[in-house]
Amino acid sequence: MPRSSYWLKAIGPAGAVSLASLLLAWIAIGLAISGSLRASVLCALGAFLLDMLDGFVARRLGVSSEFGRQLDSFIDVVNYSLYAAVLVGFHIIPGLIGWALGFVIVATGILRLIRFNIEGFTDDEPIKYYRGIVVCHLSLGAIVFLILTQLFPEAGWIPWLAVVVLIVLSVLQLSLIRIRKTGRQAWWAALVVPLAVGAILWLT
Repeated sequence: MPRSSYWLKAIGPAGAVSLASLLLAWIAIGLAISGSLRASVLCALGAFLLDMLDGFVARRLGVSSEFGRQLDSFIDVVNYSLYAAVLVGFHIIPGLIGWALGFVIVATGILRLIRFNIEGFTDDEPIKYYRGIVVCHLSLGAIVFLILTQLFPEAGWIPWLAVVVLIVLSVLQLSLIRIRKTGRQAWWAALVVPLAVGAILWLT
């Protein structure tokens, strides 16, 4: 089989959605580093919605595969863990503490995704549960704290609260607490809308 045909078949429609999500996340990271926070958060939320969509596409077309699951996990490191780390290190609490926390976020995110790739969901059919906090929770939490630090720049306690909360969430990624998997895209969209509105109103 020609190499191009192999990759087209391996990636497929769902993988194309995943890669589009990665592209938006990469743009979001670049915008965050350059200080364009509003555009960065909107791109990151767009990446989040596309990440929710790729699984739906795979299930609807009946094209779920091990390659697709691995691709999705690797992309999640950039979409969520790396993006959250950049927000923390550049904007929420710049400096050594922020970058140290960013490392913790990325490291625990990678470990959590490796465990999921090996162990999968818990075996409580028909309801599926994740083991530990999901990586997207870290990214969404970082976005909330970013908006708060921009909305209340004089509140010096907000960055320190962010440190505590994000450390706890990072550690909980490696815990055995069960988080119910929801396949309802409408629920996630409802979560994204207020964050998008906050970004438009309070970020520059």
